Amino acid sequence: MIKKTVLAAALAVLVLSFRPAIASSAPGPAAAPAEAWEQSSRLPGLVPEPLAGDPLRVTVHRLKNGLTVYLSPNREEPRVAAWIAVRAGSRHDPSELTGMAHYLEHMFFKGSRRLGTLDFAAERTGLDAIRKLYEERFVSTDTAKRSEIYGRIDRENVEAAKSAVPNELSKVYKQLGFRNINAFTSNDMTVYVTDLPRNRLAAWARLESDRFQSPVLRFFQSEIETVYEEKNRSMDNPDRILDEALSKTLFQDHPYGRTTLGSVEHLKNPSLERLYAFIDRHYLPNNMAVALAGDFDRKEALALIEREFGSWEPKPLTPPEAFAAPATTAAGRVEVRYESEEQVSIAWLLPPYGAPERDALTVLGMVLDNGRSGIVDLTLNQAQKVKRAGAGPWFLNEAGIFELWAVPKASQTLEEAESLLLAAVERLKAGEFTDSDLEAIITDFEINEKRKLESNGSRVSQMAMSFLHFEEWRHAAGRVERLRKVTRQDVITAARRHLGGARVTALRRQGKPVIASIPKPGFTKLDIAPDRESAFYRKLVSMPAKPIEPRWLSEGRDFRVLPAPWGKLVAARNPFNDLFSLEFVFERGWRSERSLCAALDLLGLSGGGTLSADDFKKKLYSLGTDMGTSCGEDRSTVRLSGLERNLEESLKLLFLRFGIPNTAPDTLSKMVSVKIGAHKDNKLNPSYVNNALNAWALRGSSSAVLGELTDTELRGLEEKGLLRLLKTFFDHPRRAGYVGTRDPRKVLPLLGYREGRFPAPPGREPRRYRRPPSGEVLFTHRDMVQAQVGITAADEVYDTARAVDYSFFSDYAGGGMSSVIFQEVREARSLAYSASGGYSPGDRKADENILWGALGTQADKTVEAATLLRSLLAKLPLTEERFGQTKRTIEERYRSTPTEFRDIPGSVFSWEDKGLTKDPRPERFKKSLSYALDDLRRFAARFEAAPKTVTVLGSRTKVDLDGLRQLGDFTEKPLDELFPY
Repeated sequence: MIKKTVLAAALAVLVLSFRPAIASSAPGPAAAPAEAWEQSSRLPGLVPEPLAGDPLRVTVHRLKNGLTVYLSPNREEPRVAAWIAVRAGSRHDPSELTGMAHYLEHMFFKGSRRLGTLDFAAERTGLDAIRKLYEERFVSTDTAKRSEIYGRIDRENVEAAKSAVPNELSKVYKQLGFRNINAFTSNDMTVYVTDLPRNRLAAWARLESDRFQSPVLRFFQSEIETVYEEKNRSMDNPDRILDEALSKTLFQDHPYGRTTLGSVEHLKNPSLERLYAFIDRHYLPNNMAVALAGDFDRKEALALIEREFGSWEPKPLTPPEAFAAPATTAAGRVEVRYESEEQVSIAWLLPPYGAPERDALTVLGMVLDNGRSGIVDLTLNQAQKVKRAGAGPWFLNEAGIFELWAVPKASQTLEEAESLLLAAVERLKAGEFTDSDLEAIITDFEINEKRKLESNGSRVSQMAMSFLHFEEWRHAAGRVERLRKVTRQDVITAARRHLGGARVTALRRQGKPVIASIPKPGFTKLDIAPDRESAFYRKLVSMPAKPIEPRWLSEGRDFRVLPAPWGKLVAARNPFNDLFSLEFVFERGWRSERSLCAALDLLGLSGGGTLSADDFKKKLYSLGTDMGTSCGEDRSTVRLSGLERNLEESLKLLFLRFGIPNTAPDTLSKMVSVKIGAHKDNKLNPSYVNNALNAWALRGSSSAVLGELTDTELRGLEEKGLLRLLKTFFDHPRRAGYVGTRDPRKVLPLLGYREGRFPAPPGREPRRYRRPPSGEVLFTHRDMVQAQVGITAADEVYDTARAVDYSFFSDYAGGGMSSVIFQEVREARSLAYSASGGYSPGDRKADENILWGALGTQADKTVEAATLLRSLLAKLPLTEERFGQTKRTIEERYRSTPTEFRDIPGSVFSWEDKGLTKDPRPERFKKSLSYALDDLRRFAARFEAAPKTVTVLGSRTKVDLDGLRQLGDFTEKPLDELFPY
């Protein structure tokens, strides 16, 4: 799971990075001759006009300073996805200061000489002093002296912060309707991402060119602690622990073997001089690219980027520190211990991203694991020989990785699971797959490419990755055609060549880990007065832009509703491609039918009619069809998607599977065994335990976790009863949502599986939450570096007339990096990496709403962090400045975020669940425009005296339990009270 976990960690990197704007007051060197910087830059070829057959219609341009620009217009939504990509990641970190690229990512959200400061000249004095002090501390080995220097840094930080404006970049973007403001760092790259309204492209270009040309390192001390909280979080993540051990063993001394977050030693001892050197070396226009996808005019966008970014000076690029190419010559093994489910991962080195074999290896990965009919899918997951397993390649610029992984069943050893994985590889090498399997894989690729057209984010990602991996767009655009040419023999040859004995096996065994003991730093709270504004901030938010007219949903124009004997069909048009999606929604769940979810799980392991489970899944995959179900307390869904031309055949297979499920004799017994084993693992999984604790805090004995089938109930399941539930499933009423290219009147007849009368759905109890008479603290012990803190309080039954109150409170309290909770918890005090909160309305009109907050913090900060979070939710600090920002944010959101076509049926269902008959947004938009601070103040006042529940998952030896007792009635909740098994 290297690919999955490292990329997820990269995308979770919630912000910030910097540049040496304050490095020196002396003028820099003149720009080098164009020939010098061009020769060192490896810039991609230009594509001035879209290539024939390129559905993204990408063009590639270059400014005179070497900045590469990728453009992919898409007029379906009034927004633009914008990525700024840097060819510098953890691979480029100096060996003596790992984690540097990730540091920089964080700091680039701190502003510039113009943004984020009231008086840069005054601020600079303190920043220069801090820089010198960090260097003095970096070279010192005397513990007492290092502590004394840190104290001086803290004092200088407080003084410098008086001239600074925290997170002003986020404030600008939030007010102008930007969303998904984030960044990520990985081995070969750092990428800055956002999504903006089409009328704010000029503001985006001005701000981004400013922050990358003249960034300022401010709030560095507090951000170091934030990054360390992120490191703490990674040390509580069992997947990260296993992956880091695997990578280190596989890559040895190569930088790919390091963690992107950096080592603990380096994180606590940064050198600003080296950070500045990193920026001077890598953050250059000829080492970066801008990629835009969305609603813009190509010529106008290019001219804007030239105007704003064109003055940025290029420099020759120096190659990164040299390392020998990664090589594995013999089998290696590594073990880690953690209190979680066990897992085995096997990895081989592959050629890098640019190697000719990448296409064959990509198809090879799909032959093993495509999520439906690959060798691993069928012989391990479908056959239930392990709890779950997966496989796939991942390609970096200097090497590739192929990984197989499995989580064993309770009755298995890791070594037995390992043998099963290797047996799957031998099946691959022996050619136990057909040309038809390869054809199905290509169909799957084609469908995925079509889906990418629907998303600006997918479009922009493809363009950015092409640049970051030194791939010509002509080559990237021809990917599917190249994959189509991969033969069965190509796959077998690649498997035999690359998946041999030279591999690394990593084992995660159950056991107590060595938990680091990390002292809380001496850190003085910073003044983050919300009324501060820089002059540049005011210019950016006042830049003229023609307002976007909101687009609401209207029946007859955007969707149609057709009645049916079994319920209704809500249909919307797909304007992009020939892919359909279909969902059936049933008001049935395990609350009324205890075995219903187990029946649907059994369905996923079954075939239909005369087709065995394996043959059924292969048939679906060959059609390009995806079939799935979900099951909850009081609702279940059946989903189908794929090629429009195969809708009829896909529906026939769906109804065949429900009507005549074909289940192998031992399927149910294996399923029960796997589920009982999963129950044991759930009680070891920190995320699942935290979920169970919070579920109990909200609903006590009615917790959804406590409602899961017990081991005894699972052993008592009878196949006959489960099959009866499946065969009669479509005898019940339902709502259907269809998105595609057909006339819905022609789709409706295809959806009637049964004739006759349909019984009323079972009654549903409205969602209610616990209301303790006074404040309480619920604590569950687990050996962890961090503690997970939650705050909840039940509130009123959902009232559609109060929906604007709900959204204003949530956005003001926890809506992004400039919100109250994020600013007070993270920016001012560095108490957590992630901190959020708000107001969660009920899903249905009779359900109650809840006030909530959540954060993860170093164990010895728990009491301080929990106290602060609770106080912020109880008495929201209200100011005119923050309220004005929130109000403008909500207005821009209404204007520039229409409902996407695939979400239309679900939106209509959501209105119905809340008792509405039409789109409620026009009325809410109008109310939002006249909403006042006093309105929010009146709504927020209800929470001041409301009893709140604090939940804490953490180590009783590291968390101050006496301090927690001061927050309310204290109860320690053992696992047996949170789980029914």
